[in-house]
Amino acid sequence: MLIANVSPRTGGKTTNSGWLAHALQEAEKEYEVAGFDADHSQQFHSWSLTGEFTFPVEPAATAKFHTSITLPPGKINIVDCGHTENHPDITNSVLRVADLVILHMSPTKADFDRIIDPPDKTKIGEIIAMSAALREDRTPPPAWVLLNRTISGASSTGLYRDMMEDEGWNVLTTVIPRSEAFGQSVSYPVFGASKGPFGQLVTELEERGLLK
Repeated sequence: MLIANVSPRTGGKTTNSGWLAHALQEAEKEYEVAGFDADHSQQFHSWSLTGEFTFPVEPAATAKFHTSITLPPGKINIVDCGHTENHPDITNSVLRVADLVILHMSPTKADFDRIIDPPDKTKIGEIIAMSAALREDRTPPPAWVLLNRTISGASSTGLYRDMMEDEGWNVLTTVIPRSEAFGQSVSYPVFGASKGPFGQLVTELEERGLLK
C-alpha cells in the first residue's frame, strides 16, 4: 500500500509522515512500513538518518516515481511529496500508484485558498482527479483532508472543516494540533507516536477501511 502525503505548499507533511509511520509501527497490528522522500528538500530522508528510524526512507524525488521506484510488498509505504505548486510532475507520478492521498492543510484562509483557488496554479483537486486517466483502474485514489497545526478550542477548525466539505472534500475527524513536540521533532527520534493524535489517525484510517 502507498499513502501519498501532499499539500500545495509547506503544510507539515514531513513531520506528519514521520509520526504517522511510527504510529503505524506501534499500532496494535504493528504494520510494517517503509518511507519514500519525493521532495527535493530530502528532509524526510535526512530525518530518518539523524533520528535513527527503524524503517528505511529512500530518496525518491523523481517524476518517474511510478516506474523507477520499487515498493516493498507487504508494507505500508509512506511518501512525503514535494509541494504540488512547485513540483506537480512528481506528485502526478506518485498519484499514479497511490492507494490513499492525505491532503495536509492548516485551518487558515491561506491554505484554503491555495487548495481551492490557487493563483495561476492547477488546483490540487484537479491534479488528483486527472490522475485517474493514468491509473490502471481509471479511478483516482481516495483523498482525505487532514487538518494540521490546529489550536485547541479554536473555531477555525470546525469552520474550515465545513468549508472543505462544502467544496466536496472528505475530511478526517482526527486533527493534528500545533505542538512544540511535533514542530521541533524533525532530526530527533520519535517515541510514543501511537499514544497521541497520530495513533488516533491510524485508528480512524482503519475504521474507514483506508488501510490495506
